[in-house]
Amino acid sequence: MQKVLDWLNNLEPKRRKQLYLVAAVVALLLGVLLSNSSAPKPEAATEQPGSEFTVSGEIFIHVVGEVSNPGLYELDYGSRVRDVISAAGGFTEDAVQSSVNLARLVSDGEQVVILAESQMAVSGGDGFISLNRATSSQLETLPGIGPALAGRILAYREEIGSFASVDQLREVTGIGSKLFEQLKDNLTL
Repeated sequence: MQKVLDWLNNLEPKRRKQLYLVAAVVALLLGVLLSNSSAPKPEAATEQPGSEFTVSGEIFIHVVGEVSNPGLYELDYGSRVRDVISAAGGFTEDAVQSSVNLARLVSDGEQVVILAESQMAVSGGDGFISLNRATSSQLETLPGIGPALAGRILAYREEIGSFASVDQLREVTGIGSKLFEQLKDNLTL
C-alpha cells in the first residue's frame, strides 16, 4: 500500500486529479450497476378464487361497460387503453370502439368505460348531450356554456381521450359546483 501512495505522491498534480476523476467515475458506475442488479423485480399477481386480477403490473384499472369481462385489472405502468380492453377479454358486439381512445395511456386508479350505441346519443329527443361526442355548438346549447367554456371542454376531452364519467367535467376550468349541478342532468357520455 505504501508503494501505491508513494507512486501517487510522485505524480504530477494534473495527472493525479485525472486519476482521481477516473476512479470516481468507475466507482459511480459500479454503484449504479450493483444497485440495479439488486433491485426487486415486480411479481405477477396470482389468480385466486374470486379474484379478477389477470395481468401482472403496477397499476390498477377498473374497466366497465361493453367488454367481455368487466372488472379490476392490474397492468404494467405505461399501459394503454387497448391493453385494458385486451385484459378484459375484448369488446362485446354492442361496444362502440370509438367511444374510447385506444392509444391513451392509463393511470393508476382510473376507470375506463366502454359505451354501447344506446349510450352514445349526441343530442337525442331526450335532451342529453354526449360529453364524448358533442361539438362545440352542441355544448353551447347547455345552460351556462358559451364558446369559451365549450372550447375548454373540447380541449380537456382531447387531452384525456374521453370522459370516463359525467363527474369528470368538474375538472374542466370554469365548471364550478353550481354550474355542474345545472348541467349534470342534461349530460351523458
